[in-house]
This record gives sequence, C-alpha cells and structure tokens, in this order.
Amino acid sequence: IGPLAGERAVHYTRRVRSFWNRPLGSKVILVLSAVFLLEMLTPWQRVCQITGSDSDPRVCGWVTGYNGFGYWAAAFAAAILVWELLPVVVERLSMRGWPAAGVTALLATGLAVTTLVKMIQDNEFQTFWAWVGFALALVIMLTAILRLRHRWNTRHEPGSDSGAGA
Repeated sequence: IGPLAGERAVHYTRRVRSFWNRPLGSKVILVLSAVFLLEMLTPWQRVCQITGSDSDPRVCGWVTGYNGFGYWAAAFAAAILVWELLPVVVERLSMRGWPAAGVTALLATGLAVTTLVKMIQDNEFQTFWAWVGFALALVIMLTAILRLRHRWNTRHEPGSDSGAGA
C-alpha cells in the first residue's frame, strides 16, 4: 500500500465521520429520502384493461411510483438527498443553521405535496406500497419541520450556529 492509498483511506474515513457527525434529524431525512426513492420502484397502482376476449376479459399490470406525477416527487426526494449530502461531500460547508433547515423543510413539504397529488391522481386500485410511500413522505416532512422549529428556537442562543452562510 503506497502513500496515495493511505491518503484515500484517510479522506474516506473523514467523509464517513462527517456523515456520522451530522445531526440526527439530518441523518433520518437523508436515509428516509433514499428509502423513498427505492420504494417508488415498487408497484403503487394496479391497472387493468378490458379486452374483447371472452376467455380472459381483462389484462392487468402494475404501475410504479415513478409513473406520471411521481417524477416530481422523485425530483424532490433527490433534491433533499443532494442537499443533505452537501456537507458530507464538501467538508467546509456547515449547514447547521435555520436557513439550511428551512430549505430542507421546503423541499420536504414539496415532497409530501407531490406525493399526495400522485396518490390523488392514481386514485383507483392503489396498493399498500403507495401508502407506504405517502407515509415516508409525511415522516420526512415532519422531521424537517421539527428540525426547522428547533433551529429557529435556538438561533439567538450564544454559541449556536446562526447559519448565515449555510
């Protein structure tokens, strides 16, 4: 193992440590956003077409969460993922203030609203996975709002990171 490999290991270790040094709310939002993106691959709606055949009058299949308006929900989840990973990737970037928490709360609210619109749009024959996706979106939104409330309440305390440059 040469000196270059040792530098990479130290750099990797520093990034992993910077992830674990993030606040709990940030880690929860980050992990749940990734789970939401994966969960959207599951069948959210059962769709059936009626055929003219007497032997099998309908043909049925599944639609994932990415179909239709679901792309917007996926875009919000991906934006949350990128936003929450920024301080892990860019080591000097601090996002512990209330403005950064506000951006996360806005993105999370957008995620919950677009997921709700997707559920209303696919109103018939929804599966269990559609409800799991909506529950994930709500938990992400509520966690982000609680984090924003905490950051807002502690913004004027001495020694707190006001987040002016966040």
